[in-house]
Amino acid sequence: MRVTRQRALQSVAAVATAPWWLRTADAQTLPTIRAAMIPIEPAASIYYAVENGFFAKAGIDVQIAQNPSTPALAAAVASGTYDVAYAPISTLAVAHSRGLPFVAITPGIETVPGEIAGAIMVPMTSTVKTAKDFNGKTFGCAGLGTIAEYQPRAWIDKHGGDSTTVKFIEIPFPETIAALNAGRVDAAYLVEPFITVATRSNTVRLLATGDDAIGTNFLSTAWYATSQWAAAHPDLVTKFVGAMVAAARWGNANQDKVVPYLVKYLKADPALAAAEHRPVFAERLVPAQIQPWIDVTAKYAKFAPFPAADIIYVPK
Repeated sequence: MRVTRQRALQSVAAVATAPWWLRTADAQTLPTIRAAMIPIEPAASIYYAVENGFFAKAGIDVQIAQNPSTPALAAAVASGTYDVAYAPISTLAVAHSRGLPFVAITPGIETVPGEIAGAIMVPMTSTVKTAKDFNGKTFGCAGLGTIAEYQPRAWIDKHGGDSTTVKFIEIPFPETIAALNAGRVDAAYLVEPFITVATRSNTVRLLATGDDAIGTNFLSTAWYATSQWAAAHPDLVTKFVGAMVAAARWGNANQDKVVPYLVKYLKADPALAAAEHRPVFAERLVPAQIQPWIDVTAKYAKFAPFPAADIIYVPK
C-alpha cells in the first residue's frame, strides 16, 4: 500500500519535541538559517563553523537546535520548523521512498578504511566469533530501522549469518553497555563516545565495524533540506554549504583542537572526548558514495532502490 506524504509526516511528527536554540550571529543584520542536529560529534562540524566564523564570513546567521531524535528532526524540517537538519543517508532514503521531498545539500561524515565510525560490540566473555554465531541471538541498537540496525544486519548476512533469525531490540546508547554486561543483549552496535567507554570498561570488546558490508568508502550522513526550501533559497544554500565545507576541512586538519567545542556544545567529558575516534568529514556530495547506503536501506526497509542523484540538491 502506498504511504502518502501526509501519513509519512504524521508517523515522524509523533515523536517531535521542542528544541532549544543557540544564536550564532546578529539576526538583525544577516539572513537566517534555522538548522538542527543530533547532539553527536559527527554533527559537531556545524559548531566548528560557528567558532571559526565561517558562517559570519559567508554572511548568514545560523540558529542551531539540538534534538536526539532523527525522526523528530525530519518531521520538523518537513513542516518548516527548521530549514536544514542532519541525518544518516538511510533516513533520507526512507523519507524519499515515502514521498518526502528531502535533498542532501552538503555532506556529513564519510567512512574510510582504517577509521572507526561505529562498531559491533560484544561482552568480553562472549563466545561469538563469526557472523554465523549471531543466529538466534538478541542484538541491541539505538534505533530500529536505522543505520544501527541495518549495518549489523548487512554484516551478518554478508559473512555467513542469517539476520532474519536475529532479534533486534531498541536500546538508547547510554544504556547499551549495561545491557551487554547484564546479558540482556548478546551484542550491540555503538558509536562514539560509547565505543571508547565500552572499550575502557574492559567488559566489552569490538568484534567488527561492519563497514565492509556497506562499501570501502561511503558517505554515512548529510545535511539536508526540503527541495522546495532549497530551490527558494539558492543563495542561502550556497553560503551554508561553503561554510560547512570550510568547517569540514578545519575539523579534519585540527582534530586536537575540537575537544573544547565538544565539551562546550555537547557537554562531553574532556578526557573521554580527547580519547575518542575522530570522524572524517566529507567535503563533497558524490553519488557513488551515497548509493551504497541507499541500496542497503532499500534491502532491509523493503523498498525499491533508486539513484542517489534523486536525493542530491542541484542548483538551477
